Amino acid sequence: MTPDRRTPGAHWPHQAPRFTHDPDTLRRLLDALNRDHPIDFATISRTVTEALGAQLPPERAWVDITTLKLRGHLQLLLTEYDGDTAVPATLALHRDAYRLLALCDTFDADTPPLHAYELMRALAGTTRSFADLHAAGERDR
Repeated sequence: MTPDRRTPGAHWPHQAPRFTHDPDTLRRLLDALNRDHPIDFATISRTVTEALGAQLPPERAWVDITTLKLRGHLQLLLTEYDGDTAVPATLALHRDAYRLLALCDTFDADTPPLHAYELMRALAGTTRSFADLHAAGERDR
C-alpha cells in the first residue's frame, strides 16, 4: 500500500464543484424550481422526437430503453394531470394511456422487435398528446 492509500480519501483529488453556464439548462432548472410540480417538458419532447424519428430497424436495446423512458414520462403526466376528463377526447386519451401502460407490462425480451418498436411509437404519440394537453392546462391556469 502506498502512504496515500492509508488515509481514506487522500488519493482523491479535490475538485471544486462546477456549475453549468448553459442558458437553456439554467432556464429549465429555474422553471422547474418555480413550479409546484416540476415537469421537464423539454426532456419529454426530446425523448418523443427521438422515438418518432427512429428509422427501422433500430437496435432492440435502444428501443427498450426509449420505451422505459416514455413509460416513465407518461406515468408522470398521468399522475400530475388534474384536468377535466368529462371531455370525450380527453377520456379516450386517458384510456389509451392506461392501455399502453398495461401493454408494457406484458412485453419482455422475447417480444418480437417489430412489436416492441410499434409499442414504443404508440407510447411516443400518446405521450406527446398528453404533454400537449397538460401544457395547455398549465397555460389556462
